[in-house]
Amino acid sequence: RPPVTEGRLFGLPPGADFPAALVEGLRARMAGEPPEAMARVTLFLNTGRMARAVEAAFHAGPPGFLPRIHLVDQLAEMLPPGLPPAVPGLRRRLELVNLISALLEAQPDLAPRSALYDLADSLVRLMEEMRGEGVAPEALAGLDVSGHSAHWARAQAFLGIVAPFFGPDSEPDAMARQRMAAERLIALWGERPPQDPVIVAGSTGSRGTTFLLMQAVAALPKGMIILP
Repeated sequence: RPPVTEGRLFGLPPGADFPAALVEGLRARMAGEPPEAMARVTLFLNTGRMARAVEAAFHAGPPGFLPRIHLVDQLAEMLPPGLPPAVPGLRRRLELVNLISALLEAQPDLAPRSALYDLADSLVRLMEEMRGEGVAPEALAGLDVSGHSAHWARAQAFLGIVAPFFGPDSEPDAMARQRMAAERLIALWGERPPQDPVIVAGSTGSRGTTFLLMQAVAALPKGMIILP
């Protein structure tokens, strides 16, 4: 993990108006710079609502340039074309329904058929979490669950369904595509680190892909993390 050097990590006290304080702090930090310097700042925010609030705070103050605002879950917009499109969520669920249906026909004691769609939804959520955290199916197979071996053997038969979706030629879902976008953006930064400020504001890194981005930003020449 790259170290977060002194002066890279900031926070605001509980109850602070985060968008207003963020804009005030940005303006104070950029004081003395030419007006267009703010337009070279890249600002990653965690939600569209936060982005709108930050823009409104900028518009409420003196006229000037806005920073380049992006959402942490829309990194693909910053990359050249080339990322494969994400598989629609409904299609992925139907693919899993077919696979689970075949498994239940072969092993009817695993679960009742009435649970077919609930099981598909559970697998989709599991896959999304695995994608976001960068966890491969092999990691599940290596878990030490000796105290629950009988139950785990049944669970492994069920969880094995997701393995083909993690292959090198598999089509990515939305979470996998987001992870790919983060890794490609970080690789580009490794080749040509941005020399202007890059800031992640309002995120805690609770999602693996966001945490990966925050680590990379903290290691940039002018990278900053502003915690909520």
